[in-house]
Amino acid sequence: MPPFMKNNNYKVKLRKEIQKLRDSLTVSQREKKSKIIADRFIKTSKYINAKNILIYYPFRSEVDTTIIIERAIEDNKNIVLPKVDNNKLKLFFVDSIPSQLEKGSYNIMEPIETACKEANIKELDLLVVPGVGFDKNFNRLGYGGGFYDRLLSDIKGDVKKIALCFDLQLVAAIPTSEHDLKVDAIITESKEYYSW
Repeated sequence: MPPFMKNNNYKVKLRKEIQKLRDSLTVSQREKKSKIIADRFIKTSKYINAKNILIYYPFRSEVDTTIIIERAIEDNKNIVLPKVDNNKLKLFFVDSIPSQLEKGSYNIMEPIETACKEANIKELDLLVVPGVGFDKNFNRLGYGGGFYDRLLSDIKGDVKKIALCFDLQLVAAIPTSEHDLKVDAIITESKEYYSW
């Protein structure tokens, strides 16, 4: 990888470019693509066999994960959502979006601590990881806060990390540094990439 790729300025620039592309999708395009991605995800054996799933609540123009959250609750799976607490993520079981979530850090919907049971990272069977961009080598470009890199470093090796993104979020190469952790699979509206 050329030196400029490792430059933080390049990450910042790439992050802005991908977010601008993602923001350019219309609401109906995003809804349609999100539904296809959600359908692909719930057909995977990893979803079918998982009991405790860490996922994130969608923010701005991200893939609409509420489709998966609602389906998983119907399927009697346990949904775990993160809450920013100082410099790390705390995890909570959620079974009712309207009554257990409120706007929190960065204006993202987060669990209300008094309304939810805290989850232990060791209980998780499957992780759905957010990101601005990804490449076909399973590298992830996050939002720059490092929250998920810190969280993922505590995950057992056999727990799979799946990214859901639109085709336009896939790029030729994501610049990486030693603390950046890869995902194990990427699902878009047109294709699925698995490392296993």
